[in-house]
Amino acid sequence: MDHRHNRMVPTTCRLAVLTMVLCFPLINGCQEANTVLRELRLKFDKVYKTKTPFEQKDGLTLRPCAMYMTANLNSEVIRRLPPETPVRLISKIGDFYRARTRDGREGYLEEKMVGGEEIIAKTQQLRKSIEGLTAQAEGITKSKANFRLEPGIEHKVIEQLPPGKKFEIFERNVTLRPVSSQSAQEPTPADDTTDDAKKDVWYKVKMEDGRVGFIYTHNIKLVPPSDIARAVPFMRMVAWRTVNVIDDQDLGAKNNYIVAYAPIGKDAGCDYTKLYLMAWSSRLKRRIISWQFGLRGVLPITGYQFEGKPGFSIRYLHPSGDNKLVQASFVFGQGKVKKVSEEEILNPSKVH
Repeated sequence: MDHRHNRMVPTTCRLAVLTMVLCFPLINGCQEANTVLRELRLKFDKVYKTKTPFEQKDGLTLRPCAMYMTANLNSEVIRRLPPETPVRLISKIGDFYRARTRDGREGYLEEKMVGGEEIIAKTQQLRKSIEGLTAQAEGITKSKANFRLEPGIEHKVIEQLPPGKKFEIFERNVTLRPVSSQSAQEPTPADDTTDDAKKDVWYKVKMEDGRVGFIYTHNIKLVPPSDIARAVPFMRMVAWRTVNVIDDQDLGAKNNYIVAYAPIGKDAGCDYTKLYLMAWSSRLKRRIISWQFGLRGVLPITGYQFEGKPGFSIRYLHPSGDNKLVQASFVFGQGKVKKVSEEEILNPSKVH
């Protein structure tokens, strides 16, 4: 066989296609001829158009995913990668990336499972945003829940979490709902809704695997300590944190909690409207409400100490308007709560 002839075939094909493209209109100027001409041009461009070389870049797995031997879902699975695994993206084949992990293993990942520089920056920013903060509450998904890196139904869903997924809550975020937007999976929740139904409420959460992101409040259930779960009827618990721990001679260590509540089925325009100090009484062998405070509070509630006494700091909307907050700190001792400082600060959010 003449191998030189084989090498000439592509060139011959190109010349034939070009000849048809150039001559066909002269032979037949009808509408059918123009349609065929367009199809020939498209086929020619698809086969012979020069492709832009793929530039290698860093990536991050968005959720648990498989690394395949080839760019095919039916291929052998080399290994399974946890979410937020750093990878080097080497090339792209169809809907797959050829990727390399930090230990040098190479394989193929589905494009939809990997994020680029923007995702890397966002995940780092979210992790940093909760550094040094104590979780405000704990919860689980009560139904399928979409996990996002930004609050708002218009943002990309990173993963759909199954029911029963555990997480810690750090902040409550409110977004204005896009005009004419309604999601069947994420309707306005009955227990955290707004009077005008134009706001959506989200929690910033940390998953058990360390990921930080946002979940719609309708899809979650808070899981407070059992002895404070039903302490205040007719209100909705929002957050709790331990102020200090005491030693009951009969029952051992018992926490004293500061607990935040909000109205049920009403938009209060803030994160919570009532604070309670739920202290443990060693004499009565039960929990009692030893202090309460009405306010328009904004999460988070943070830890505080003054002259060796345990306490907490809170932020609430300034009575004069929503453009600034009041930050106040309290200490707890001998069964009493005492305010030790108060100052005005800027309000970082215009929506609550």
